[in-house]
Amino acid sequence: MTVLTVGCATVGPDYTPPDQEWPAAWRGAAGEDDAALGSWWTLLNDPALEDVLEKVRANNRQLAAAAANLERYAALYGMTRAEALPQVGGQIGAAYDRQTESVRRPPGVPIPDNPGWIYQAGFSMAWEVDLWGRVRRSMEAARGKVEVAEEDIRNALVLLQAQAAVEYIQVRALQARLAVAEENIALQRETLRVVQGRFDAGLTGEADVFQAEMNLAATEAQVPSLRTKLEEGLNALCVLAGTWPGGFDALRAPAAVPSAQTLPGMVPAELARRRPDIRSAERELAAQTARIGAARAELYPKLALNGAFAFAATDTGDLFNSPARTFTIGPLLSMPLFTGGKIRSAVRAEEAGARMALARYEQAVLVALAECENALAGFAESGTRLRSLREAAVAADRSVGVVNELYRSGLTDFQRVLDAQRQRASLQDAMAQAEGIAAASLVAVYKAFGGGW
Repeated sequence: MTVLTVGCATVGPDYTPPDQEWPAAWRGAAGEDDAALGSWWTLLNDPALEDVLEKVRANNRQLAAAAANLERYAALYGMTRAEALPQVGGQIGAAYDRQTESVRRPPGVPIPDNPGWIYQAGFSMAWEVDLWGRVRRSMEAARGKVEVAEEDIRNALVLLQAQAAVEYIQVRALQARLAVAEENIALQRETLRVVQGRFDAGLTGEADVFQAEMNLAATEAQVPSLRTKLEEGLNALCVLAGTWPGGFDALRAPAAVPSAQTLPGMVPAELARRRPDIRSAERELAAQTARIGAARAELYPKLALNGAFAFAATDTGDLFNSPARTFTIGPLLSMPLFTGGKIRSAVRAEEAGARMALARYEQAVLVALAECENALAGFAESGTRLRSLREAAVAADRSVGVVNELYRSGLTDFQRVLDAQRQRASLQDAMAQAEGIAAASLVAVYKAFGGGW
């Protein structure tokens, strides 16, 4: 038992989380608490959106694949853990055997029936004593991959729910743009009627009629592309929710673009706890660190306890009698003597893999910080732009009313009417788009902060 008690150690580096530096605060303005981070969509107060996200969580195929991947790594961990236990196998068989007779035999020793049947039944056992922690390190690595798969599911939840929310917001924004286009088409049709009447009365030239018709046709030409984009948005939601096209036809009824102003308030260092992609990269680093120890353990001797017990006889009636017993049991010590540098190369490969995993972790941190800062800046600027466009749209609407009255009174030419109507249509369309961008920018903030799991 001396071999069992001397030098039992786990080789390879023990994992310690990276000592990552973090900014003390955000450059952009953030919120004060994280109460809504896990279910940020409730801030938008839109039951239809919540229904969409519920279906995405339940039926998305990417989530299903990520869940299956988790099950796979859990099973692989079970396989690795089994290596720490004795492996026992049973066997039973029969063989028709002929042995050589071209050997010397002692005088008087009879030659048995040759060839003849041999019957066997028994079991065998093998157990590797984990002297250097090869199995323990392998279990650490396998457990790390399970944890990576868990974080990948969470990351998929964050990304997919944010993607679905943005698609939903775009659907509502497209409906708002369609409403704006139809409103302006109605206004321009009325303008064409007025111009045609003035032309018929000899109060204006035919050029005004042509310009009014051109303006109306140009606005009408925008509608088909908006309807196409709306159809594409609804179909994109169906894909995310794992359903056939048409599964969200109930959303064809127009509704307002949802909006909210509440921002999450955690400090940058909390991203390590909140962002699943950072958590996944950290768990991958832990798993890769454990693989170094598993590779180094191959440099040292292996101790195995092997045994076998069986009954063997040439007659089935004698198979389970005491004289038919055969067994062997004992330790086996083995170690590599010459491998051409294969094992040390494997160790260097795993060490390089750990450096790569660390670099990927650090890259994930940098990307996360940049995404958060970008999202906070985008949310602030989108709000400023939306407020300006709302003011401009109100002024453009008033301008159209004033210019139309002046034109009817013969106090201005038709070019001013065209310019005012075009500006009104353009600003109202830009305002509808800006409402969607502002709502999507809020979603981007919560996605960047790891919200949604």
